[in-house]
Amino acid sequence: MKNSLLLLFCVLCVNVMFAQKAKFKSVRSKVQKIKLPTNYVSPEDRTYAIYTKGIYSENVGDPTQGIYGWTYDENSPKIEAMVSIYGFRIDPAKRSSSKKTKKDKDGNVTETWTEYVYTGSATGRGTLYTYGQSETFKYERRNSKSKKKEEEKKKAEKEEAAANPFLSAEDASDDEGESNEGEDSGLDGTAMPLAERRSLDISTTVKSRSHRSITAAYKDYRENQISKLYDFRDGYPERVYNSAINTLNSQYGYSPTNFTVFLREMKSEKHPEFEMWNNAEKAAVTLFKGFRYNKSISDYQKKFDPIIAYFNSQVENIADSDKKGKTLKRAAFNNLIQIMYYLDRYEQVIALCEAQKESKMLGKSAEKMLRRANRQVALMAFHKVKTCHFEEMAEIDMDDIVSDEEEIEDEEGR
Repeated sequence: MKNSLLLLFCVLCVNVMFAQKAKFKSVRSKVQKIKLPTNYVSPEDRTYAIYTKGIYSENVGDPTQGIYGWTYDENSPKIEAMVSIYGFRIDPAKRSSSKKTKKDKDGNVTETWTEYVYTGSATGRGTLYTYGQSETFKYERRNSKSKKKEEEKKKAEKEEAAANPFLSAEDASDDEGESNEGEDSGLDGTAMPLAERRSLDISTTVKSRSHRSITAAYKDYRENQISKLYDFRDGYPERVYNSAINTLNSQYGYSPTNFTVFLREMKSEKHPEFEMWNNAEKAAVTLFKGFRYNKSISDYQKKFDPIIAYFNSQVENIADSDKKGKTLKRAAFNNLIQIMYYLDRYEQVIALCEAQKESKMLGKSAEKMLRRANRQVALMAFHKVKTCHFEEMAEIDMDDIVSDEEEIEDEEGR
């Protein structure tokens, strides 16, 4: 009898354990919608013209991509852009040296020597001049802790390198570099005000292998590395022009974009929610595949309702004090707010995140999404739109649709 009771108790414990613990993996899903720009111009005034000039501008091929949602019009554009592609420079090679040592098994230094490396860099010069009138979206966003930490880390690394007595860097006296630069100027004869002047300079760096001889290191650089800088020169004008187009679209264009949504899929097959959870997650992925930037998503809203209700129930059924259920609750909350965000249900997302701001389990994720949803609501009001799916937008080639990755991580960064 005692053995039977003990067995029953163990079975119950195992069931409780499976009911509470679960493992997950991130699954990528693509959602297509319009990415809103930072500047607003009324729809009737969305006409533009783009020009190029400079000694390297002839290296730009026939550009086909323009500003999404705008009409090209050289006769009466409301926005004009000049892409100045005007110069290329190869800097004098830099020689760096580092002292090396070899030790025996007792830790005694048996050999010392110096190794040399030559580093070369090149810069392609370009400037984007933009003319015309527009309103700019202004939204206060605090500098994230992670960005501050990254800046502090880079600063510390730079200071450490400068203080290292075994490292030195000096200009190589036998290498002068080369430069071919013309005039950098904007659009002549326009009556429009200059809205912005932005540098489009791009650079690249190459370096030789380490050698014990200065001569060998420099020979390696001249024979094997500097040719890469000349290849860079041939391709840089096209890259500068593409950079100008991307900049103009981020400022003015209504870009069809494939956003990446990270949903959590359950891996624990013995968990009682395994089948229902993954059915809901896979249904969301499948439905998202049908989204188009120029098609209404109103028909999808009701299809998502039972999926939303399921993940919401998982969040509500697990208390903050339930440590064993925290992984499942966080995964459910992630799926819930991600799905609702890409359904344009921003107000509901804000309400959910406000309710969870003080949660020990969900607070970090809630605050991050809250900032993002609040900004999106403000941006949509700025552009006077109710959705990010524009039925009036023309069809474009699928290869021209921009890819943009976004992720809302849970408390443990999974």
